[in-house]
Amino acid sequence: MKNSFAVTLALVLSSFLPTGLQAAPINSLDLHTQIQRAITQSVFDMQKDRNPNNPTLAKKYRSILFERFLRYVKYNSQSSYTEEITPGQIQMAKDLYKEIVGMGYKDAQLTDHYYIFVRIPSNLPKGQKAPILGLTGHFDVTPDVTTDNVKANVIKNYQGGKIELGLNPQGEKQVLDPDTPRDAYLKTQIGKTIVTSDGSTNLGADDRAGLSILMTLMEMLATYPEKPHGEIQIVLAPNEETGGAADYIASVPYRPEIAFDFDGSVDGELMTDNFNALQILVTVKGHEGHQSNADGPYVNHGLAAGDLIRQVYEDPSIPRRFAHNSIVDANSQTGHWLRLPSESRGKQGYMDVFINRPSNDITIADFRARSFKQADLDEMADFIREISDSLAKKYPKIEFSMETKSTYNNVGETAHPASFEVSRKAFEAAGVKMRPVSERAGTTGAVFAAATKNDPEKIVGSYMLFTGQNNMHSYTEWLSEEDMYKSFLVGLNIIDQVALLEAEK
Repeated sequence: MKNSFAVTLALVLSSFLPTGLQAAPINSLDLHTQIQRAITQSVFDMQKDRNPNNPTLAKKYRSILFERFLRYVKYNSQSSYTEEITPGQIQMAKDLYKEIVGMGYKDAQLTDHYYIFVRIPSNLPKGQKAPILGLTGHFDVTPDVTTDNVKANVIKNYQGGKIELGLNPQGEKQVLDPDTPRDAYLKTQIGKTIVTSDGSTNLGADDRAGLSILMTLMEMLATYPEKPHGEIQIVLAPNEETGGAADYIASVPYRPEIAFDFDGSVDGELMTDNFNALQILVTVKGHEGHQSNADGPYVNHGLAAGDLIRQVYEDPSIPRRFAHNSIVDANSQTGHWLRLPSESRGKQGYMDVFINRPSNDITIADFRARSFKQADLDEMADFIREISDSLAKKYPKIEFSMETKSTYNNVGETAHPASFEVSRKAFEAAGVKMRPVSERAGTTGAVFAAATKNDPEKIVGSYMLFTGQNNMHSYTEWLSEEDMYKSFLVGLNIIDQVALLEAEK
């Protein structure tokens, strides 16, 4: 009786056994061994099904990611230089928020200014605390090129050569040509899937690629709640393309400890630092009056403003005092010791200047300084203040006043110290060669950090990851599906790597 039960149980359990064990004669294996193997394999299969590894997850969501991108490019969510928020952005924000709530997220907000914020609680074991991970992207597209009625052109198994698009609104034929410097990256896409518009609109891959990655990451985490992760905070912002992404970010409860922005281009690029930006405004005030009245109240202030600008660029002490400053060209042959934008390359900073005359008695010298080092900008601001104070004595009837505005900050100076190592491991695990780059401009993470600079709980700087965008803000913009997919896999790995970090005490 006992033997009969054992044989029956073994036959039942054999259906759970690996194929090789099912083929083995019952008598050739100890029953206890069969049971142990069956249980172990069943548990393994269950865990694998509930919590597959990242390459398996990425493959599972690849088509979902791509279909989501094709759906999102149909939205005409251009931002505007004149409107605070556009109807297209409002509609897309509402639809994205509805989609997120439909995934099951309860701690999600659509703010009054149309930021979407999602908080995903940590599921790490009690006592294990990782840094709060922040992920960002934006759902507006540039107002510079129309995205009204985008017709996505999907090219599977691209075989090289020119890609003939249609006409833009000006009647000009649009062509992608891999033999030109602009489109040379197409040569890396042989056999891959790429997406263009029909030439009459911008595709909107900036930042629909990053948006699709973030939304798909959220869907994956909702479907696989067992996947280990610390607290994750996600922001999808409006108005990034017009410089307004940070206008109301201080009122959004987004305060990560380590952060990444999905809004980069291609080929494993990782933006690890960017320009700091400082606006230095010097108001030079004279007195109104008719110029023909020699003994009247009129005092010319334009000459004083010109004197200010000349000294800022030509003071002979600059090369000696500030040779270490990236804005200064100590070897200049023109006598203009501060670099203009056209004279700046790579890690060199620059100082631009604009003149504004808002009324008859006021001239404003508007200096725009850029450097990868905040200390360089602070030094130049102090120097301009020094010159202003000196000129106030030279021109006693003219008033000089100065103010500074920090537009954005270098994320490399405010990012979590483990950001680079987390990125390196995430890229390596994805089989993607990481290419750190420096951005001679601002980024979403940079303006977020600047907007909360004086906040006790300020937003940290965030590295920016590649997403597959090419030829941004143009009729020839196109997407590399391969790069977007790889970026998604890197994102999965970042979640894992951050979960392994110990939160700062």
